[in-house]
Amino acid sequence: MTLTHGSAVIMQYPSMARLPPLTALRAFESAARNRSFTKAAEELFLTQSAISRHVRNLEELFGIALFYRNHRAVTLTPDGEAYMRDVVEAFARIDLATRRLRYSGRQNVLNLQAFSTFAMYWLIPRLGRFQEINPEIEVRLTASVAPLDFEHSDIHASIRAVNGRVDDGIRADKLFDYGLIAVGAPSIGLGTRPLRVPSDLKNVALLHSLARPEDWGVWLQAVGAQDVPLESGMKFESSAMAYRAAEQGLGVALAQSFLIQDELAKGSLRRLFPHEVPSERTYYLMSSPRHCGDPALELFRQWLLDEIAAASAPTAAGPPLMAEPAGT
Repeated sequence: MTLTHGSAVIMQYPSMARLPPLTALRAFESAARNRSFTKAAEELFLTQSAISRHVRNLEELFGIALFYRNHRAVTLTPDGEAYMRDVVEAFARIDLATRRLRYSGRQNVLNLQAFSTFAMYWLIPRLGRFQEINPEIEVRLTASVAPLDFEHSDIHASIRAVNGRVDDGIRADKLFDYGLIAVGAPSIGLGTRPLRVPSDLKNVALLHSLARPEDWGVWLQAVGAQDVPLESGMKFESSAMAYRAAEQGLGVALAQSFLIQDELAKGSLRRLFPHEVPSERTYYLMSSPRHCGDPALELFRQWLLDEIAAASAPTAAGPPLMAEPAGT
């Protein structure tokens, strides 16, 4: 409802006395989303009886049932489903208004750094989802393999794969371990020199990433193909270049399996052997001590961890396999 006073328009909102308690709405929203009073209690750090009481109070206030209850689960009634949609939308609007107010008058820049291959193959295809829910944050992404130096840079966080422990004083969220697989163009290995076992790689060019010079040696050792010459083939500044060269039929590349799921799915790259050798590196999100707690960084951190969790299901490349000796 709106009232006018002279030329001014005054918004008039419903009396707060007519609105349900916020705690009850939170309890209902969590129980409805989780389809469980128990999970709602765990999420909100309340007891199950407290969640049940809040929901019951809402039902008594409205004079309608919001849930069907049985011994094993709860399900929403049609009225409950409709109310849940409105409540979720209302909470989303409150969240957006809160973030806008929090960032009001600030320069909302988030400076991120990542290895170029990870940025191109994994992060950039997903960044749109982060921007969609955080339009007020300006993301600036750079690629670098230089030693990490938060003290002399304005980087908020860096995503990188490291071999060993992370320096003390840096908050490091482990993202994932991963395996390495041999990949090539669909046509490679289909001629007079087929690639049946890893030792057959001596008949093709190996594509090397100068950013990961140890990978081929580790992989060939693990699969029992030490007779393959390590110095053969082309060398590229980044793994992304090696993957692209493999797509063009220039040779065989070692790929981080989780990065090339789209290429495997559409057939521009083909997995040549079943062997997947665990990498000696682990991916971390490393946050600058100066910026820990900054709203933009914390929003990105939580989003990234959620994305990692969503992507942790088995993929087209399959789970890591035990390395098998060549010729088996």
